[in-house]
Amino acid sequence: MDDPLEFLRNIKSVSVATVDKGRPAVRMADVMLHEGGKLYFVVARGKPYCKQLQANPEVAIVAMDENYVTIRVRGKIEFVDRSLLERIFEENPVLKQLYPGETKEILEVFCLPKGVGEVFDLSVTPPKRERFAFGGATVEESGYSINRNCISCGICKDACPVEAISEGDIYKINSLICLECGNCYEKCPVDAIDQPKEF
Repeated sequence: MDDPLEFLRNIKSVSVATVDKGRPAVRMADVMLHEGGKLYFVVARGKPYCKQLQANPEVAIVAMDENYVTIRVRGKIEFVDRSLLERIFEENPVLKQLYPGETKEILEVFCLPKGVGEVFDLSVTPPKRERFAFGGATVEESGYSINRNCISCGICKDACPVEAISEGDIYKINSLICLECGNCYEKCPVDAIDQPKEF
C-alpha cells in the first residue's frame, strides 16, 4: 500500500481507542486532515474523550474499507495550535452543521505525528500483512518466526492454514502472509517457533 495514512483519511471515520481511568474506551472519529505525514482530528473540550486524551495521549486507531483491507495504527497524539481549525472546516463541511458560527471555539485540534501500524489485506488470497512506521518510529517485522531449535519435522508446515511456511534446514515463515494464528507455535514439538513481536 502506497500510503496507509492517506487510506485512513479516505475512509475518514475510524475507531479510536483510549484509556478511561484504566478501562478501555472506543469511539468513532473522523480523520480531518492528512498532511506532513500526520493525521489530524478535532475534539470538543467538554467531552470525556478530550479528557481521556489529555490524561493519556496514547491511542490505537483501526479502520476497514469495503474490500476488507484493515489498517491499525498506534501512537501518541499531540494537541496543536488551533490555527488549522478554519482549514479543517473547509475540508470537512459537515463540521459547519455540527458547530455553526462561533460554537466551533469549543473544538481543539490534535494530531498523531508518529506511530506504528499494520495493513492487513483480506481482499487477496492468501491475506497479506505488513507493518509500517511513520514520523521516525520503528517497527518490528510481523508474524511468527522459526528459530535454530527447528528439526525440520514439517509439523508446523502442515499446521499452517495459509501455507506460509517453507521447507529448509531451518523452516521459514513468510511474514507477509502469516495470519499470526499461532497454530504452528502450539504444534511445534521442540519450541522452535517464536511469537510475533507486538507493535
